[in-house]
Amino acid sequence: MNPRRLFTLLLSFLITAIFLALALYRVDFEKLAHTFISADYRLVIFAALCWLTGYVLRTARWQKFLAPTKHVPLVRLFPVLIIGFAFNNLFPGRPGEFARAYLLGAREGLSKTMGLATVVAERVADGVAVIVFLLVALGAFIPLRLELPPGVQTIAALSAILFGGALGALLFLLAREDLALAVLRWFTRFLPRALAARIENMLNAFVVGLHAFKSAGNAAAIALLTLGVWCLDSLAYFAILSAFGALPSTMLRAAAAPMMTGIINLGVMIPAAPGGLGPYEAAGVFALAAFGANETLAASVALAAHAVQYFMITGLGVFFTWRMGISLAQPRETSDE
Repeated sequence: MNPRRLFTLLLSFLITAIFLALALYRVDFEKLAHTFISADYRLVIFAALCWLTGYVLRTARWQKFLAPTKHVPLVRLFPVLIIGFAFNNLFPGRPGEFARAYLLGAREGLSKTMGLATVVAERVADGVAVIVFLLVALGAFIPLRLELPPGVQTIAALSAILFGGALGALLFLLAREDLALAVLRWFTRFLPRALAARIENMLNAFVVGLHAFKSAGNAAAIALLTLGVWCLDSLAYFAILSAFGALPSTMLRAAAAPMMTGIINLGVMIPAAPGGLGPYEAAGVFALAAFGANETLAASVALAAHAVQYFMITGLGVFFTWRMGISLAQPRETSDE
C-alpha cells in the first residue's frame, strides 16, 4: 500500500479509537447489554423504514438536480445513490461521493464533473437543513427549561458560517457564470493551453450541475424534499429514543431527536474510519447529555441508530454493486470523459 494512504488509514482509525473512547469510557457494559435486550424492536424497525424512505426522497431530490440535463428514472438512480453511501461506509476518505458521479456518468452518459456538482449541491443543502434542525432543537431548550450544553452554540455558529458560505459561493457561481469564468481564466492564463481549457470545461460542467436552482419549481421541490429527508431522520431518532426509553418524556424525546440529527451529522464530517465509526457515537452521547440521559442509555441509542443505518445501507449497496456487476475498485476513478 502507498505509504501516504497507509498513514491516512492509520490516522483515521486512531481518530475512531479516540472518539469511541470518549463515547464509551463511562458506560456500564452490563447495563448496556440489558438495554439492548429490553429494547422495543418494533420501533427500531420503524426507524429503519424512516431512514430507508429518506433515501428514496434523496433519490427524488437528486433527480430534480439532474432534471435540467437529463431525466433519469428513480429506479435507475436509487441503486447509484445507495452504492455511493455504501462506499462511504466501506472505505476511508468518503469515496462514495465520487463513486456516485462516476457511476452516474457511466450509466447515463452524463459528465462526471456535472454529476459531482449535483452531489456537492446536495451536501450543501443537507448542511443548511442540519443547521436548521439544530436551531430548532436549541429553541426547545427555553420552554423545557434546559441548560444549553457547552459548545453547542459555537458548533451551530461555525456550521452556519461553513454551510452558509458554501451555499453563497454556489449561488454566486450560478448567478454570475461569466464572472466566475473570467476569474478562472485570469488564474489559468499561465498554465498550458490544453490544461487551462480542460479546467474551464470542468467548471462549465460543474455549473451545469447547479442549473436546477434556476427553476423556481425545481428549487422549491428540492427544498421540500430536503425538509422531508431530515424530518424522517429526526422521526427515526425519536423512534430509537422511544425504543430504548432513553428519556422520560415524549417532549424531551421530541426535542432530543432534532438535536441528535444536527450534532451526529456534523460529527460524522470528522475524518475517521469508514462509516463514521467513533465520531457518530461520541456525537450521539454528547447530544443526549444535554437532556440528562445517562451515558449508558445514550451510548445504546447511538450504537443502535448507527448499526441500523450502517448495515441496512451497506447491505443494500453491496447487493446493488453485485447486481450491476461493478468492481469495488472501478468507481474510484473520477476523470471526466
